[in-house]
Amino acid sequence: MKRIRKILYIFLGIACIAYYFVLWHASRLGLNLSGIWPALGAVLILAGLLSDSPRVPRWLHIAWRAALCLGIAAVLALECLVISGMHSSAPAGMDYLIVLGARVDPDGPSPALTRRLNCVMSVLGDHPDAVIIASGGQGPDEAISEAQCIRDELAKRGVDPERIVLEDRSTNTAENLAYSMALMDDPAARTGIITNNYHVWRALRIARKTGLQNAYGIAAPYTGFTKLHYMIREAIGITVDFLRGNL
Repeated sequence: MKRIRKILYIFLGIACIAYYFVLWHASRLGLNLSGIWPALGAVLILAGLLSDSPRVPRWLHIAWRAALCLGIAAVLALECLVISGMHSSAPAGMDYLIVLGARVDPDGPSPALTRRLNCVMSVLGDHPDAVIIASGGQGPDEAISEAQCIRDELAKRGVDPERIVLEDRSTNTAENLAYSMALMDDPAARTGIITNNYHVWRALRIARKTGLQNAYGIAAPYTGFTKLHYMIREAIGITVDFLRGNL
């Protein structure tokens, strides 16, 4: 049993480190918190190497296993929340559509932002009178703000730029929604929040805490091998926003 546990820890640790390099190659070092994977991998490999060591006190083995089980249980619980929002949609006739920003690559919108833009185009016919709020500031490695990228890309796809309002100061989801609400005539207006499916649950809870009384999540489908990272990152994001009082 000890040998199986040791092999399992080491195998999972190597898999975590390998996944980090997959993310590194795919995202040009652009994914936030991707460092959690080599860190987790190192911890698992160390745990495997020490799992049958007589030098490690028994109480430390027990404490490690208890912490590991609690951590897994907490992540699974948070992922249930994430998954619950992944198929969200809004009824027709929204007054506003808030498009949450995502990273802008040197050659245009990132895959995550592209999927949000695709979602906007797919639902726009259901909300013919909606004002579009493009929300997202400019990061240090971005040539333009995320909001500007959203407006430019939607204009290329035939959306009237005059219909799009820019919110280009925000640096996180809570600011996205607070600054966007400040641009609205009425916080009670029916508002669709467009973001990637793994992000909907948190964004919607922040929106309602911010004061958007009639907010609906609109999930942009997201697939691919980076989805696992984004979902784990969301669990961290939910925890951080809860501690900050944003949820």
